[in-house]
Amino acid sequence: MRLCVLLLFIAASVGAAQSTQSTSRDDPNRTFAAAEALMKARNVADAAQAFEHIIRLWPDFAEAYFALGVAYTQLGKSEEAAAALRSYLKLEPQSPDGHAVLGILLFDDGRIADARPELEQAVRLDRSQIEAAKALGRAYNLEGNAAQAITLLRPLVASRAADDDARTILARSLLSSGDAAAAAKLLDEALAANPRSPLQTYILAAMAARDTHNLPKALEICERGTKVYPNSEQLEGLAVSFPEEALIARTTQRIEQIKNNLKDAREMIAVGRIIIAADKGKRSGTLELGAALLTRATQLEPDNAAAWYHYGRCLLALAKPEEASAAFNKALAVVHDDELQVLILGRIGFTKTRFNHFDAADEAFQKSLELNRKLDHHMPESAFLYYKFLVLRERDAEWHALLDEILRWEPLYAPAMLERAKNFLSQEHPEKALEAALLVTRNTEDPDTLRSAHFLLVKIYRMTGNEKQADLHADWIKFH
Repeated sequence: MRLCVLLLFIAASVGAAQSTQSTSRDDPNRTFAAAEALMKARNVADAAQAFEHIIRLWPDFAEAYFALGVAYTQLGKSEEAAAALRSYLKLEPQSPDGHAVLGILLFDDGRIADARPELEQAVRLDRSQIEAAKALGRAYNLEGNAAQAITLLRPLVASRAADDDARTILARSLLSSGDAAAAAKLLDEALAANPRSPLQTYILAAMAARDTHNLPKALEICERGTKVYPNSEQLEGLAVSFPEEALIARTTQRIEQIKNNLKDAREMIAVGRIIIAADKGKRSGTLELGAALLTRATQLEPDNAAAWYHYGRCLLALAKPEEASAAFNKALAVVHDDELQVLILGRIGFTKTRFNHFDAADEAFQKSLELNRKLDHHMPESAFLYYKFLVLRERDAEWHALLDEILRWEPLYAPAMLERAKNFLSQEHPEKALEAALLVTRNTEDPDTLRSAHFLLVKIYRMTGNEKQADLHADWIKFH
């Protein structure tokens, strides 16, 4: 969230500052205007120094703290940004913008419990704080308070101020509350109006179709979403989580369609990657079918990087790392899509690690990460592979920093959040570990990640003497 939103807030605050400061404050106003000009010129580091200078000379100049918080946010200094915004709110406690920006910052930093009261105060002071309301709705959802999210968001969605983002957040609340039909209606409308809706809209729409027991529709939504987001591993993971009978029926149907069009390389790739994802390490016989489809796709379109990439994934699943490495290198040679290149380099790093070629693996991972950082929408899955490599190599400072970076990109990326929970526990912060592990259980449907989170919760509750809660999570593990 959203630096553009924060910049809009600062623009408003600057106007307020210039209109409300008396003529006796001309010097700080001129200095503040110069610092603002630096911000507009995207010279953020110098602007931050200028705001710091204002605060040293005029410690009651409230707007400088606000501006400094925004500058620190853009510099990736979230702790310093939060401190500056809290200082602003001590001087301006009734500022809805201040509470909104602080709440959004904390939310984006994954500090949900700290963000919620700030966002609530922002909305309480000013019902038109749309971004704060949406972030608060997300916070309620993440904490398992779907009813509060629905109460908050229904009036917003009914108003002209609503956007697709607000409708999607409300749909998630409805889905969590058990009203899958209402969620499906909202999401279907969003996808019909905008086929290039955010990835999360496709994911939730497929989940809503599943929960209304329309599995063919759920699979069709995943397929549509994959055409818009061809590098999404989340969509393929969701599709293969559906009941096996429905997935087999749909895959069989698609294979029959391929038989009628033996030149449809894109459909061969799409079916091949579903076969890989559905295998889940079992090395079943269907992997050979996937390999045959992807081999044919590479023959039909030898310059199709996606065909080579997924062929490499299939060869890895078949325990053929040498051949997989060759396929990934071929994919890298012909790729023109930055997102896909990030994924390819990550897999090359992973494969090199299996051969104990650690320097080559590190080089591939670093190239993947550098490119990932330049993407408009970062890909946490690839960076997480590098995180695991850094853990394996015991490069503690680097993996700590990378884990934090991944969670800044996507604060609730479940595998990274689970790792953070484990780290909190190892650092003897069971209360923080508990909060993070519970967030994982509420925000993933991946069975392996869920199981690990529940194991961790058993450990935390036993450590803190809460045997009743420990037993509840132990029972979950037993029955899942």
